[in-house]
Parts: sequence; C-alpha cells; structure tokens
Amino acid sequence: MSQDLLPGGGTGKLGFGMADKDKTYIHLTSHAHEQSWKTEVIAESSSWICFNKHTHLGTEYDHYHQDRPHMTGIVENDLTREAGWIKERGITWLAPVNTLDFETTGACLWAKNEVAAEKLKNVFHSEQPNRIYQALIHGCPEEDVFEIDLKLAPRPFQQWLMKADKTGKKSVTQCETIERLKAYTLLQCKPVTERHHQVRAHLACRKHPVVADASYGGDVLMLSELKRNYRFKKDRPEKPLLDRAAIHLEQLQFPDPDTGEEICLKAPMHRDWEVAFKYLKQYAVVH
Repeated sequence: MSQDLLPGGGTGKLGFGMADKDKTYIHLTSHAHEQSWKTEVIAESSSWICFNKHTHLGTEYDHYHQDRPHMTGIVENDLTREAGWIKERGITWLAPVNTLDFETTGACLWAKNEVAAEKLKNVFHSEQPNRIYQALIHGCPEEDVFEIDLKLAPRPFQQWLMKADKTGKKSVTQCETIERLKAYTLLQCKPVTERHHQVRAHLACRKHPVVADASYGGDVLMLSELKRNYRFKKDRPEKPLLDRAAIHLEQLQFPDPDTGEEICLKAPMHRDWEVAFKYLKQYAVVH
C-alpha cells in the first residue's frame, strides 16, 4: 500500500470498500445555485484526490449550458476562500483529471499539482481500458461480450451531442453483460478511447440507449412499468425511479504519479441507483 494514502482511502489491485461510518465526506457548495452536495472522498494521496461525483453537477464549465453548476467553479472558489476541507489538507492547487458528464455519477479524480496532473491525464489518454462504467440500458443485446467501434463526431446543430460519423474520431468501447433483466440490461462498459459522451452515444448507436438518457433516446424508469397492478395515487403524478442517465463510473485504475504503484479506486453507487435496482431485482428478474 502506498504510504502517502490518507485515512479513509484505499488502494490495491482488487479495489476496496468501506462501511459508511468510515467514509470521509466534504461539502461542495455552489452559492450561485444555492445548492450543496455532500460528496464522498473515495481516496486521496499527497498528489491526488478522488471524489464520488453526484448527478446534476458538471465536472467543468459547460460552454453550451452555462447555467449549470460545476465542480471546477466550486473548487476554485473553495481554494480562494481556503475552505475547511482545503485548509486541513494543505491543498493549494487542484485540477480535474477525468471529466464526467453532468448527469453521470462516479469516480472523479483530481490532481493536487501540475506534474501529477500531466502524468495522470496521459494515462487516461493512452487508449487503455482503465475506466469501468456501469450502464443500465434499454433492451437486451444478443451478445454477452461485444465491442463498439464507431467513429464519433459532434452533431451539426447540437454540438454538445455526438453521433456516429465516418469522418469523426476513433472511438472504441468494450461492453460486457452483468445482468439481463426484463426489457433492460446492466452492462459493464470500458471505453478504450476518451471521447465526449462516448459510452452513451455508442450504446444509442446500437439501439440500446442508457435508461433515462433523454439526450440519446432513453426513457425514464417507472415503477408502474415494472410492477403488475401498480396502483396510481389520485391527484399525485408518479415519480420516476430514475430520471437521469443511468450511467456510473464505478472504477478507475492508474499508476500512482509519485510511486508508480497500481491504484484501483471504486465508487459506490448512489442512492437513486440503489432504490432503482431494488425494484428491478424484485420485479424485472428473468427467470
């Protein structure tokens, strides 16, 4: 184990898990949006820190959706005002290494210095399957294991969305079925390349969009669609089990920029996923 890892973190090729009472949290607050996110610190060392990012929170500023809250803005503000979590760690510089979409949850790695940032970014641009996503998709692919090799390019009139295009950039995603459910499948997805919306766009191209991913044709997950004889409540519309893209970056693997030791970080699922899968297991299991 790397000696630089701080309490509450973990490392090793097999990953790790912690009881909730042993987890470390910080509060990321956007005063402009009057929102705060209780954010788990998955692990950290002297040169990096990894958060379990919430949904509806960008990693970086989005030129096409300028009103959205993003972690970079919050972190920059916390560095300026020397917020508690910044001060107690002695952090003077932070920059994101991997970028997660606005709705995507999971492992979000940040470097604490420029040297570490360059080394870690080179790892994630190296065309190696070092990130593992879990995605709940519509339908059931014929193969248990398959690869999607389709070049991607921005849509002409919606530059923030991607489409398959022969003139686009090389994009490869490796997929493996975790569990088949009635009308849904839980996949493990490993992007070999790193393109904007890559996993979401690739799955949509295969006619299996991510559940609740409205941008690529995914429908929200409703309990009434899973449970027979569901009783609708009078004068109260049904709330979706999942109303955001059902995709989560579960695992990151990289060599520590200081020691070279192989690090494997795992991000636990968020509450909305836990609830959704509770009902999927109850009502959508294939017998």
